[in-house]
Amino acid sequence: MSTEIVKALDFYILAIDFVSLLMTFPGYMFIIVVNILDWMKNKRFDISDQLISGLGLLSLIHRITQVSYICIILIYEVTEITYFTWLSINLMHYSINLCTLLFSTWLSIHFCLKIVNINHNLYINIQNWFPQMFPWIHFLSVLTSLLISGPAAQDVSGIISNSTIFLNISSLPLKVFLSSKLYYIFSSILFLIFVIMVLVTIVSLYRHIKRMQKITNHFRAETIEVPVNAVKTLIFLICLNLLHFILPIVTSLVRNHLQLVVLIFAILHSLDLPILIRGSSKLKKKLNELWLYLTSLAS
Repeated sequence: MSTEIVKALDFYILAIDFVSLLMTFPGYMFIIVVNILDWMKNKRFDISDQLISGLGLLSLIHRITQVSYICIILIYEVTEITYFTWLSINLMHYSINLCTLLFSTWLSIHFCLKIVNINHNLYINIQNWFPQMFPWIHFLSVLTSLLISGPAAQDVSGIISNSTIFLNISSLPLKVFLSSKLYYIFSSILFLIFVIMVLVTIVSLYRHIKRMQKITNHFRAETIEVPVNAVKTLIFLICLNLLHFILPIVTSLVRNHLQLVVLIFAILHSLDLPILIRGSSKLKKKLNELWLYLTSLAS
């Protein structure tokens, strides 16, 4: 692939990522600011609000990092980028993705403990113990992400900084994967826990709906709107996290269609906003109030 085509491709990717950042920045700031103001007002920060705010912040940092990475590629030749720069880029990339998966897993556990009722002492103790882990669990999640991502970022940066690797680009996905075994094993375990929690929540919610329909003839869908929105949020987060981990390999395998991969990823991040907002009744209410206020000003 010629240098001119590579540069044109990088400009196209930068345009997609930059537009995605402009579209999502106000929404992510809305999530963070509303939750912080509510915390300052009520002196209470709900666990789901903490995790949704964390996911919004991570997504915002990811978008900014993606734009910064493409700018570096455009300013410098790939072979001119130092090992330390590659290490910083890869450490940021791996740690953000892993931290997003950790926060998503904690959110699935939180919703599962709230929705699923099991009359067992151990389960009841876990329900009481889990909220006490916050906010310390956020710091542990970030620290764990950095510790697990560090060796992977170091090895991958060594591979990429070697200019000879670009002569045999087909070998890059396999080498990157083998250099990140611990990272992907840990991520797979977390993802498995995440999926199991979501499935348990869905089954429990389905049984609850069927039971309510049998008990009363005046079953109202509004009574389960909150848990249903929570499940929708978790299902979307499964897709987002899965894409986070398969995208690097897919990108290396289909370099001729890299624009399409980046476009799909940018669109998915844009869809991330309404899903996160719908996962919180408070954010949904505040967004409706903001919309009514803006429409009243316009009229």
